Amino acid sequence: MATTFEEMNCAFPANLAEALELMSDEQTRGRPLAGGTDLMVQWESGVLPMPERAISVKHLPELRTIEESDDAVIIGSAVTHMQLRRSDAVVRYLPSLADAAATIGGYQIQTMGTVGGSVANASPAGDLAPSIMISDGDVIVASVRGERAIPVNEFWTGYRKTDMAEDEIIVRFRLPKMPEGACEVWRKLGPRKAQAISKVMGSCRLLISDGHIEQFRVAIGSVAPVCVRLRAVEELVTGKPLNEEAIAAAEACAAESVKPIDDIRSKADYRKWVTGRMVRGFLEQSLG
Repeated sequence: MATTFEEMNCAFPANLAEALELMSDEQTRGRPLAGGTDLMVQWESGVLPMPERAISVKHLPELRTIEESDDAVIIGSAVTHMQLRRSDAVVRYLPSLADAAATIGGYQIQTMGTVGGSVANASPAGDLAPSIMISDGDVIVASVRGERAIPVNEFWTGYRKTDMAEDEIIVRFRLPKMPEGACEVWRKLGPRKAQAISKVMGSCRLLISDGHIEQFRVAIGSVAPVCVRLRAVEELVTGKPLNEEAIAAAEACAAESVKPIDDIRSKADYRKWVTGRMVRGFLEQSLG
C-alpha cells in the first residue's frame, strides 16, 4: 500500500551535521525536503511515489545564506526564490538568476520554493537552470564523507537525473560573478506572463569589447531532456565582430543545436525556431 502524507515519517534535524548523519544510514535516510513546491505536488499527483521518510532541510542555518567572495556569489541551497530576487549581490552579479527567480509561480511559491529544490528536481523546464549554467559555477554537495564540487554543466545527467549519490544533499552553489562590463539576459516564453510553465526559456552572459564578442555563454531550457549550453553557438561567435552576419549565423546554429520534442505545451519545430530567435535577441540587444 502506498504511503500517505499522514504516514510519512518526516525528520527535522537541527543542523546540517544531523541531516547528513540521517542520510548516511539506509534505516534513517529520507528524501530531502525544503519548500516542497515541486515534491508535494508530484507526490500528491502520483508522478513520484511518496517516500516513507523525508528530511526537512529548509530551516538548516548552514543552507540559508548568500555570501560573496572576490570572484563569486555563494548561495545556500535553502535560499528561496524571493531571497534570490531581492539579494543585492545576486541582482548585481547574477542578474539573470534574479530575473528568473522573479518569474517562478506567484508570491507564495517564491517565498517557499528554494534554489536547491529547483535544481534537485532536475526538470528540463526548471527556470533557474539556464541562469545557473551560464555562470560556469559548481554545485556543492555533502555527505558524512565530506563535500565535493560538481560543475553545474555536468550536474544534470538525464531527465530528472543528477550526479548525486543517495546519501548526498545539495548544500550550496558557487557561481562566478559576471565580469565587469558584461551583461546577462533572461528570457521566458510561456502561454501567459505569470505562473506558467515555460515553452522555452534561456539565459545569456555577454561581453563585448571593441565591437567584438569577447564572451558569449548561452543556455536554453525545455528543448532537451536537460537544460543545455549551446556550445556550438558560443564557439561560432566568440571573437567575431558583433554584426548581422554573426547574429544570423548564431540564430541558425542555435535552431539546429537543440532536439526538442512535441508535448502538451508546444511543438518541436516551434521550439527550435524560438531558440534561434531567442539567441538572436540576446545578441541584438548589444548592437546599440
